[in-house]
Amino acid sequence: MALNIQIDQQKLAAFADKWGIQDLAIFDTHEREGEGLITDVMYTLLPGYETPGYFHGFFDMEDELGAILGRRVAMDERELVKSYTTRKHFEQLLNTMQVIYAR
Repeated sequence: MALNIQIDQQKLAAFADKWGIQDLAIFDTHEREGEGLITDVMYTLLPGYETPGYFHGFFDMEDELGAILGRRVAMDERELVKSYTTRKHFEQLLNTMQVIYAR
């Protein structure tokens, strides 16, 4: 998957530090009815960190990453994606995703 965006790696690193993120990868961009173009981002947390709840920062995290990337994003934790896809589909995602940040 080739991205056609400029990413400020310093801002991305600061974002990752703030939220305890180990890595980020874009695995899909698609139209969502009524919402326009959405970029799906898979992430892995550092040990000891937990995904914030919807009412305790998750949407703030998505908004902050969207501002850095200059597009709307939907974030999914890697293990969650793995749990709701088949092994074959998950392997396809891993083979086609584009890592945009890794420690």
